[in-house]
Amino acid sequence: MIKAIVVALTLLLQTLLYGQQTLYSGRVIDALYGTPVPYASVFVDNTQIGAVADNVGEFSFQLPDSLRYRRLVGVGNGYSIAYFWPDQEDPSALLIELVPSETAQGTVSPLGGPPQKQGAFGSFLNRAVQLVLNDWIPLGDPETNRFDFGRIQTFPTYNPIEGVRLRAGVASNSRLSPHLFLKGYVAYGIGDEQFKYRGEATWSFDRRAYHEEEFPKNNLGLVYENDLYSPGEMHPRSPNNLLLITYRRSENQTTYRNFLEINYEREYQNGFAQTAWARRARMVPQGILLFEHRIDDRLYQDDALYISELGMQLRFSAREAYRQQKRKRRSIEMTSPVFFLSHTVGQYDYLDEERPFHRSEFSVQKRFLLGTAGRLDAVGELSKIWNTVPFPLLVYPNQRQRHHIENNAFFLSRALEFMADEQVTLRTTFVGEELLLARVPLLDRLGFRELLSVRVSYGRLSDKNDPERTQELYRFPDLSRRYGSDPYLEGTIGITNILGLLRVEYVHRFTYRDHPEALLGKIRIDVTL
Repeated sequence: MIKAIVVALTLLLQTLLYGQQTLYSGRVIDALYGTPVPYASVFVDNTQIGAVADNVGEFSFQLPDSLRYRRLVGVGNGYSIAYFWPDQEDPSALLIELVPSETAQGTVSPLGGPPQKQGAFGSFLNRAVQLVLNDWIPLGDPETNRFDFGRIQTFPTYNPIEGVRLRAGVASNSRLSPHLFLKGYVAYGIGDEQFKYRGEATWSFDRRAYHEEEFPKNNLGLVYENDLYSPGEMHPRSPNNLLLITYRRSENQTTYRNFLEINYEREYQNGFAQTAWARRARMVPQGILLFEHRIDDRLYQDDALYISELGMQLRFSAREAYRQQKRKRRSIEMTSPVFFLSHTVGQYDYLDEERPFHRSEFSVQKRFLLGTAGRLDAVGELSKIWNTVPFPLLVYPNQRQRHHIENNAFFLSRALEFMADEQVTLRTTFVGEELLLARVPLLDRLGFRELLSVRVSYGRLSDKNDPERTQELYRFPDLSRRYGSDPYLEGTIGITNILGLLRVEYVHRFTYRDHPEALLGKIRIDVTL
């Protein structure tokens, strides 16, 4: 009887102590950039009471009134621990600011070790690498500037068409407007003596901390671009941001393309995203590329190809979250599979007639962690053109959907070498973690890691898109071929993550080695970004 009374009194006392609870909720943000900090922990000091923020930094938990006057603790990966006293008048609107560790302890160096022990050359090299990685430079006082200059990674570049390409651009930030963002660039090719340019205006329906790309997007955009475009080396909707030696395999067969596009992009916290667009484009053949077709045994050349299209893309990633600092948006959920599904309905102008076409694409991307050995990135894609189209509208191995995992391009095949209206590609890339190079102290400090890649593509060209059977279509370029019975296969071995920026690899071609002017093997130097 006495034991039962003691238990009852204990339960009553706990009810009195903890029966009244207060909701604590708010957001965790980066103190330097004002962007959300995903998956940060907020808890009462010296207790297990608290919560983990979601992928946009929001959290909530119930706190017993007996603990209301205890201090709280904020902890985030890559941030210093923060202690703070909550606002007792409004504990449901807390704003937790975490200071990045590199701000508190000095910028992390790709060479490793504190800056004062690296010497003059090491410090200079670190500053140069950080400049390239940051990609944008504030125009004016970094605390008050309204525009940034960039991108550093695309100024300058080189390609066989333009020779040296000089490019400079500006982009506004939230200090000009937290909803309206302006961006553009001007480029000039020394070799072709042509100016190129792009202008964008984006309206963000959500207020932004610094720029329009912050997660989750809710943007309406207007774009006009006049620049080079290689159908075989770029996805039709890829931004023209190729780095270093661009248009490697297009050589002198590409187009000048200008287009006007309106688009809407929406991302959701649950990992779902959608993009819709409408575009009107014109492609003008460049160099030795010709839009040439046969009618009644006579050859005719078109000066340009006009295309109109409406499209929708759906994307899903089960766990999507980003660490966002200024204009950088780095995924922290690399192992979650990413699915893309898109469909385009369009028409092209041919002999004063508008002809329809449909294009469907499906892609899956996944990173596999292989313990201490390293990681394996895999990207698989399916593409199909449903109607009769001229060859600039066919599908090619390098028309890939880029995302945040390693997604290397085919390197040894010419841009317009393989013609297909149905195609499947698979790209796999292995990067070592604690293998041979990591065991050599100097190489480990420089970031060297092993790299192995295998890329394979296979497709089919139907009779309706073969100009030998449908003569009114544009004739294929001279070095273009159809897939045979075997897939195209190439592989690489090399070193990546050099100073956190570069990779060097040898690329070998295993199949279709008898194609005219086939490149059988080559050393490749590129960026890891």
